[in-house]
Amino acid sequence: MNQLFDISSPQRRERFLLVAAGIVFFIIMVPIFYRVFVTEVLVLRAERNRIKADIEKYENDIKHKTEIKNRLDHFISRSLPSKDDFAKSLYQNYLMDLAGETGIRESRIDPGSVAAVKTQNKTHYNKYTFTLHGKGNLEKIAEFLRRFYKSDYLHLIRKVSPRPIKNSREMDVSITIEALSLPEARSNRTLPPIEAQQLALTDDDKAMLQRITERSLFSAFVPARPEAAPRERVASRPPDRFDQSPYCYVMAVVEVDGKLQVWIDLRTEGKKFRLYEGEMFQLGGVRCFVKKIEFDRVQFEAAGGLYTIRTGKSFAEYD
Repeated sequence: MNQLFDISSPQRRERFLLVAAGIVFFIIMVPIFYRVFVTEVLVLRAERNRIKADIEKYENDIKHKTEIKNRLDHFISRSLPSKDDFAKSLYQNYLMDLAGETGIRESRIDPGSVAAVKTQNKTHYNKYTFTLHGKGNLEKIAEFLRRFYKSDYLHLIRKVSPRPIKNSREMDVSITIEALSLPEARSNRTLPPIEAQQLALTDDDKAMLQRITERSLFSAFVPARPEAAPRERVASRPPDRFDQSPYCYVMAVVEVDGKLQVWIDLRTEGKKFRLYEGEMFQLGGVRCFVKKIEFDRVQFEAAGGLYTIRTGKSFAEYD
């Protein structure tokens, strides 16, 4: 160690000076190197990340605007004609044709208001309101709604108001519809064409229609109950040569003039009953009295016994 700092000879002094100069150079150059290279690299990296983020933002903006443009192009292609008189008359004809094709009878249309939606003296679209009135059963009304939305015009249904017709499976129905006309519509004198494949009945459509038509429309929805173990029941109904109970159904419970009414369908005889509490009908020679009506079930008295039957169930499925 003493020899390292021994500078008694010229060679050793030179060596010492070189070591000292190297240390001084290292002390001075390291901060400069860090500032020049490392700091610059970090700045460049941050700038690169900023530019990359800007590029991603611009790409997302372009993608979003492209999606908006595509949607607008689709709206323009499915808009009612831009001319007011053509839009109104042609769309009314379309609704009447659709009602006829789907089996809705005695149809008529009440045209409503026409509202122009605009800002700063620029009209964005015209909104037309129509109300379709007619008669039809639930299957025909459901098919009308399916084909209505399959047409893919700029229209929607605001309200459907069905009213039961006494002693009939049909209903009086009123459907309130809104439709739009854009100034940029592809045609100012004709409705957009409807391809046959647009209206094709798919498996999903069939499943949807089945779920709708199987519902008891005028009774409260009752979720399916889990299957329970069969319990022993004592039947007090006298034997009959032909048991009609599996073919007699409680179809619905509706409110008529503030009173609950049960709809019963005796399919073996093609008879339909609309009964209030206390009224009676004949089932295979057995007199059945309506004891109590609730929205999801009805209690009957027959052959000295009480039977509770839920809506949508047959007389063979009593509780």
